[in-house]
Amino acid sequence: MRVPVAIITFLFSLAVLRGDLAEQLALAAADSDPHAQIELLRRWTDAHPADQNALQNLVTLWLAVCDYDRASESLRAVSDAGFSARSEAEILWRRDKNVDGSLQVLRQRLMSAPEDRSSAILLAGYLRQAGLPAEQVKVLEPLIAKHAGPELLLDRAQARLALEDPRQALADFRRAASLDPDGRRVQAERPAFERLEKALADIAVLEKLPPSPGRDLRLGFCWLSGGMDARARKSADAGLTIWPDSASAKTLSARARVGERALDAGKARSDLRVDVTAPAESPEALDGLLLADAALAANPSDLQALTDRAGWLCFAGQNLLASDDIDAVLAASPSKIPALHLAVAISLRLGNFAAAAAHANRLETLKAPKAIVCDVMTGLGQMAFERSQFPLALDFANRSLAAGSTPEAWKLKAACHTRLGQPNEAADAAKKAGAK
Repeated sequence: MRVPVAIITFLFSLAVLRGDLAEQLALAAADSDPHAQIELLRRWTDAHPADQNALQNLVTLWLAVCDYDRASESLRAVSDAGFSARSEAEILWRRDKNVDGSLQVLRQRLMSAPEDRSSAILLAGYLRQAGLPAEQVKVLEPLIAKHAGPELLLDRAQARLALEDPRQALADFRRAASLDPDGRRVQAERPAFERLEKALADIAVLEKLPPSPGRDLRLGFCWLSGGMDARARKSADAGLTIWPDSASAKTLSARARVGERALDAGKARSDLRVDVTAPAESPEALDGLLLADAALAANPSDLQALTDRAGWLCFAGQNLLASDDIDAVLAASPSKIPALHLAVAISLRLGNFAAAAAHANRLETLKAPKAIVCDVMTGLGQMAFERSQFPLALDFANRSLAAGSTPEAWKLKAACHTRLGQPNEAADAAKKAGAK
């Protein structure tokens, strides 16, 4: 436990009055023993009930050990109005969970004593926790005008982000970083503000382009990367109005709503088919998704565009949406080889071994290109191997090799023979893998 500066100061004054007690308090503080400090201070305040410094330190220690009733009792003897207001607000906040009451105590204190910096800082912190960024900014303004410390600037930056004022938030961060470039909090928040800075630069370019669903969704992804979830969601909602089947708008909407805490990740996956734990869409994937979305908006029956979108969704880690698209393609064209190839990959990613095997068997029956058959059979063999189904994995390795000799298939075959206790066959397969 950190010893409050006020208590250390009190120890010096107490030492002058009563050396033994001061020494015991110092030892208790050094041992991080607040209960020992409390007992010593109670003895002192019982003998010296008018010692305001000691009384305030006693209240501080009661609060530190979460004994709010005794803190409230000791507070009755404190005459400092600012200290009393802050302590009362803390008791209301922490013990009673009375957010409104706590805020009201501090608001009234600032009305009567606008220069009470400590009470203003506490109020600003409570306003942040209460989700009242507009009032928080108002409280922070005079504090920063008088002394622009990095912590207060960072607090205002976060409040301005909550108020969807990213440019002013970035300006506050820059000021804080110039004052304390190596500070722990500056370093912790720097990556997010660097992303915001890049997003604002990209947005400035995009805003010069003519309005279109694609442009607006790109703006939404920029806002999302910059941490502006509300603006991202608005862009997604606008995109879905024009392109109701847009996969890019669906992923953007789900990510933004989870960021706003309006939706949890489990619901996003089960209800919206979006995996928000997947990495953010790369520029390449976003380009592909938007092109496919535009093509499908113009012609919902475009199977090639639907296959392309499934591929980009799979590339982006959105395998559930990809599965929906590829199922639609195969429902319309069951023998479409590129779609079947992609269906195997998507099924394997979703852990659906039976579906993947069914699609692979179909490819084999259709005499798909050998490279495709090799790829899907090796993929199935690797999953079977991971599941410790070594005979089945060996069967898929052999089927892959029947279609074409690849190092991956030989390595898989060697691993299967090793696990099956067949060292000679394993050595032969490993040799052939190395020769490829």
